[in-house]
Amino acid sequence: MTVDTSKTIKDPIHGAVKFEGAAELELKNLLSDPYFQRLRRVKQLGFSDHVFPSATHSRFAHSLGVYGVAKRLLSVVEPKGRGDDWSRKGKACLAAALLHDVGHGMFSHAFEHAMEKFIETHPEVGEQFKDAVNHEKLSRRIVTETSVARVLKRIGGDGFAEEVAAMIEKQDPDCIYTSIVSSQLDADRLDYAKRDPYFAGVSSGGIDLDWLVDHLRVGTRQSGQFFYVDSKAFISIEQFMVTVFQLYPTLYLHHRTRGFEHMFSRLMVRVFELIGEDAPEKAGLSDAHPLVHFFREPGNLEHTLVLDDSLFWGSLHLFLAAPDTAVSQLAKRFAERRSYPRHDVWRIAEGLAVKHRGYMALSASERVGVLHNACEAACAALTGDAGIWQDSCHYDTYPRKLYTERRIEGGHPQQINVAHGGLIVDIASVSPIVASAAAFTIHRIYYDDTVKGLGERLEDAITERLKVAVAAELERAGMISTPPADPH
Repeated sequence: MTVDTSKTIKDPIHGAVKFEGAAELELKNLLSDPYFQRLRRVKQLGFSDHVFPSATHSRFAHSLGVYGVAKRLLSVVEPKGRGDDWSRKGKACLAAALLHDVGHGMFSHAFEHAMEKFIETHPEVGEQFKDAVNHEKLSRRIVTETSVARVLKRIGGDGFAEEVAAMIEKQDPDCIYTSIVSSQLDADRLDYAKRDPYFAGVSSGGIDLDWLVDHLRVGTRQSGQFFYVDSKAFISIEQFMVTVFQLYPTLYLHHRTRGFEHMFSRLMVRVFELIGEDAPEKAGLSDAHPLVHFFREPGNLEHTLVLDDSLFWGSLHLFLAAPDTAVSQLAKRFAERRSYPRHDVWRIAEGLAVKHRGYMALSASERVGVLHNACEAACAALTGDAGIWQDSCHYDTYPRKLYTERRIEGGHPQQINVAHGGLIVDIASVSPIVASAAAFTIHRIYYDDTVKGLGERLEDAITERLKVAVAAELERAGMISTPPADPH
């Protein structure tokens, strides 16, 4: 009888993802574990399919892709490794790559952000609840305390599950194996930067993964090893960085997606408030509902198994019939795909700034700085104005940089290293694109359009505050001056 020593799973992004040898076949067994299977029911991009209909791929598929990429990167570190010939750290790296998202709740980051808002307004909730809604802490518990830990023990014995958890948590950022799981050029980014635009159907700069891996090298410094790319892959690295950067405004931060995320937060906060008041029936829920069980016993890992997207959609009809008006109205908006509208504060600021002749005389980066500072100042003033701001309003801001430079000469696992003139340097030292320090920040105000006149009042208030803030920033930049006071 022949024993099958390898298994292959077909993937539309990476082709064949192989599990070879006893250790990798044990990792494949993890795919059937209930905690990992749950990821089939968690969309990678949360509510993005409300905007990009085909963006329905799961955390399960993404995690499998990350494993496949991690294996390719690991083969550069251990070129003779395969199956059971990987080092202990190599096996931990593959396990960490596969399990890196195992703690994510429903709609990926959206549930965690919703619970952060609930905790802000309800600090009395215990540490158990706070830990249960933190995907990093939940990942550690799943990896070290559940059936997942038993599989990992079969691979590496006692303490192996703890090593995998430590790698997911990035406890040793100087380690090259950790950098495969989490860095600025890791298996996670190399997968989602190809997978997400593919399924969303959006254009991107593209990533030549084969070329990158072929030209990836291992360097050595006093504290250990690190990856770098030779000169032939320099352009490919820039393309990768620009692709990831541009996916944020195009896909991850799409205004409608963010509107649904805000509505989801409001709905979940209200539901948990009612459960906390021992009145789940006002949210349309019985005492036996999984959300009620989770709230009352957050430390029970069994309850996390049902915290997936299907729980929300399966409960929508209950929320729609809820006696609590806030719950039923928000549920109705989801049923009808009506996200909260928003005012794009940045766009309004830009429209005001171009009317100042001095604005266009500034460099592109200076103009970005003026607009960003003006938007921050105007929004800070608006959110503090109790006469206009309401509980349903939401200030959405998110900064994103092209790259976080470290400029450590000689190389480091947590920077993108390139060979240049016989030296290994941070890409920020030699790439004009990276040196441009490209960055952006969104500034948006979402509001409930069922409140009569709220949208108009907000727009007027935003515009008035921006007029002052933009003028102040241009004056600070030396482009306009305050007229002298009238002596009369």
